[in-house]
Amino acid sequence: MAVIHDDFGRRRFLSQAVMAFGALFGMGALALRFMQFLVPSQKPRRYEAVLIGAEARLPMGEPVPMNLGGHKIMVLKTEEGIAAFSRRCTDLGCLVSWSKERGQFVCPCHQGVFDKTGRNIAGPPPRPLDRYQVVRRNGQLYVNIHMKGEEKVRDAGSGRLIAKSGWTG
Repeated sequence: MAVIHDDFGRRRFLSQAVMAFGALFGMGALALRFMQFLVPSQKPRRYEAVLIGAEARLPMGEPVPMNLGGHKIMVLKTEEGIAAFSRRCTDLGCLVSWSKERGQFVCPCHQGVFDKTGRNIAGPPPRPLDRYQVVRRNGQLYVNIHMKGEEKVRDAGSGRLIAKSGWTG
């Protein structure tokens, strides 16, 4: 009696083993990407103190709009102190403006109203205006803003960070 070699069983086993390895490798790569999506890597936020001008030259009770490295802000000097707010409405991101008559920030898109502390008091905005930290150094005012990449605004002579605005202190 002759011995019959059954190559079909070996080929089937090797084929299924390679497919199983490929499937496990693919599922592992997919699981890794899914975990990276669920737990994103935390990059430290980088803040820069941007010079906005002399404190003495900031007008009382009238906010000054500025553009600091792509961040549109308003700086307001009141009896309570100096505050810097984002001009982006917390509802849909429209630019808020200051109403002198009312003494409030007003969003023209959906009639959102914020008081002089940035607190939402009327309309659809779900939360107060975002605030920026204001720092005083030697009579100069600086605002700490979150910098992404190379969006710095520097003075050509001194190399210090400066603001782009209609107000120069």
